[in-house]
Amino acid sequence: MKRSTVGAILIVLLGTFMVVVWWMLTATWKKGQVAATSDAAAVTATIRIGGDGYLGYWFITSPEMKRLAARRGLGVEFTNDNGAYAERLQKFADKEYDFIVLPVNSYLEHGAKHDYPGVIVAAIAESQGADGIVGFSDRFPSGKIQELNNASLRVVYTPDSPSSFLLDLVITDFDLAQLRSSNDWRVEANGSEEVAKRAVSRSGDVFVMWEPDLSRALHENPNLKEIWGSDKFHGYIVDVFVIHRDYVQRHAAEVTTFLETYFTTIRNYAGKRDALLDDLVQSTGLAKQVAEPMLSKIDWYDLDENARLEFGLQTRGGLPTSEGVVNTILACQNVLARTGKLKGDPLHGNPYTIVNSNIVRDLKTNMPALLGSSGSATDFAPLDDAGWSRLREVGPLRVEPITFQSGVNLLDDAGKAQVDAIAALLINNYPQYRVVVGGHTGPGDAEENRKLSLERAQAVAQYLATVHGIDADRLHAEGFGSTQPPPRLPNESQRAYQYRMPRVEFVLYAGSSL
Repeated sequence: MKRSTVGAILIVLLGTFMVVVWWMLTATWKKGQVAATSDAAAVTATIRIGGDGYLGYWFITSPEMKRLAARRGLGVEFTNDNGAYAERLQKFADKEYDFIVLPVNSYLEHGAKHDYPGVIVAAIAESQGADGIVGFSDRFPSGKIQELNNASLRVVYTPDSPSSFLLDLVITDFDLAQLRSSNDWRVEANGSEEVAKRAVSRSGDVFVMWEPDLSRALHENPNLKEIWGSDKFHGYIVDVFVIHRDYVQRHAAEVTTFLETYFTTIRNYAGKRDALLDDLVQSTGLAKQVAEPMLSKIDWYDLDENARLEFGLQTRGGLPTSEGVVNTILACQNVLARTGKLKGDPLHGNPYTIVNSNIVRDLKTNMPALLGSSGSATDFAPLDDAGWSRLREVGPLRVEPITFQSGVNLLDDAGKAQVDAIAALLINNYPQYRVVVGGHTGPGDAEENRKLSLERAQAVAQYLATVHGIDADRLHAEGFGSTQPPPRLPNESQRAYQYRMPRVEFVLYAGSSL
């Protein structure tokens, strides 16, 4: 190549380089000039967040959040991956995201592979009906959970989603032995929208989906009815902010600024439903008639609820506290283990290894104006037998055999452990329901069996009230003797069946006595 040609190429490359440098310097100068001559703050940090289009995350990208973040010089990049949780965790582990938002159960399931690279620093929201199980009225006339206990059903759902967790949860917590014994009833679909289309065309028997597809399917096919939804329990489908451990250590100030901005956004929208709805409709493109009822299906957590109810931090007035995040971790871990989606104990018995309450603790101390008001627990009025008979049965909880000391009505150690597990469910996950504690026996003298079964049910109810502080008005002990034998399991031997006959059941009931 001639020297003149080489020289020309070098001149072109040098010129291009100088143009790029000039452009970068000019852009930087312009940004600085904008910040110096206006109310806009220079962006000092940009937080990269991985999530999806779930409405529970709306405040993160809301117009108010964008306005406040800009004023604070904070950039927020939110990536919608359409629910690709495994991919989200991989990118998070590779530090392509600083934050991720997702349900606790999804972090437990997909984070184990990466040795949990982040910590939960705040709870975002709980699904209160945004996920649901629906079926056709002619197949499920009563709408009771027990009607799902049929292995011949075709259940259409999206795998690896909060709605699939809802399905696993119902199978795990309630006595649905037919579904546990086989997977032939499962029909996988590619997303909630496809599930809704199959529901409308009746391509299946049971459908599990989330909003807005849930409401749309119920509207388009009036023969569909809701059987169970995330509004029927508490403490399972909870979405959280997870921050990379390295980012927490290196950028604590930015993390605090982000969460302060987020909780300020929630406070600013509080009590301004019309403004919130207008912004929601404009930013999401949802029709107002679709968006408005969906607001009641998501329970967003403010700073007070995070501090007091999710991290157990006292805020004001001696109001009760609880460690909701830890309780949710333990509850979801139990479901995932029992369904085989979580092998062993990747948390090594310590849920606090993926929790960091320091940010919320600092905010509630330094930003008391962000502490709002929160609701109180359900108050159960006493009912007579007639009042209990008017309640609506929800369904029996799944429970392992509860054992007693030989010849007496006192729980043995193994029996106490099982009742302790039921107490955790009643307190943390199903706090709004009353409970019939039913005692059952095997064959024998009818009157003696009724008496024995009642005494054992009363012993269990008393243990729940005295040891765990469960409202006695919430509990009702009944003795059924041998009049209600359990359904026989597939391929169950006579000996195993007879062993299951003496038992104590816990049946949830809803509704008032009016």
